[in-house]
Amino acid sequence: MMIINKLRCVKSSLQTILVTNDRYSDKSATLETFEKTGDVWERVFPPMNAVLGKNGFTCNKIEGDGKSPIGVYKLQTCFGKYPNPSTLLPYRQTTENDTWVDDVDSLYYNTWQVNPAYGRWSSGEVLRPEDGVYYDYSIVINYNTADRIPGRGSAIFLHIWEGPDVPTFGCIAVEYDNLLKIIRWLNPSSNPIIIQGPMNEVLRW
Repeated sequence: MMIINKLRCVKSSLQTILVTNDRYSDKSATLETFEKTGDVWERVFPPMNAVLGKNGFTCNKIEGDGKSPIGVYKLQTCFGKYPNPSTLLPYRQTTENDTWVDDVDSLYYNTWQVNPAYGRWSSGEVLRPEDGVYYDYSIVINYNTADRIPGRGSAIFLHIWEGPDVPTFGCIAVEYDNLLKIIRWLNPSSNPIIIQGPMNEVLRW
């Protein structure tokens, strides 16, 4: 039996991404994709290698801790450096002025904003960096995006990795072509979610 059939937290979703590892401290994980047709869950793509935050998973995310938050989160929007890569999710092409605010003292904490800041925030994640491909395409993981609790973590995405041995600062990352497969597969009408955490923790949900 596929693990997806053991999880209660997928009831409202028809598309689910599952990211699991064996231990909280592991920097690597396996990403699996599932889609439900009728009452039957089916695997979509072969399991993919993924990397996490450099300090693994946590159930108590703190800004700057280098950990990926465990939990169940919606996937509703995405962005990238290039034009829409044929995704059905709402897509926004980035510019050099786009930033995701990580200043815990800012009213705009954990939101997408456009520079210049004019004192409204003191730091942010550059969404169109000059170097690297990691934000060529990204999917926003809706972590701490509703209540936006200061200090609980910001800018959590599913994006392109810089290499299979290069962890993130809290995001989930996969190989370039795999990210494109995922972004083109997701459909907002299927209420896509991502479930992430150590396997023994996920099995409780």
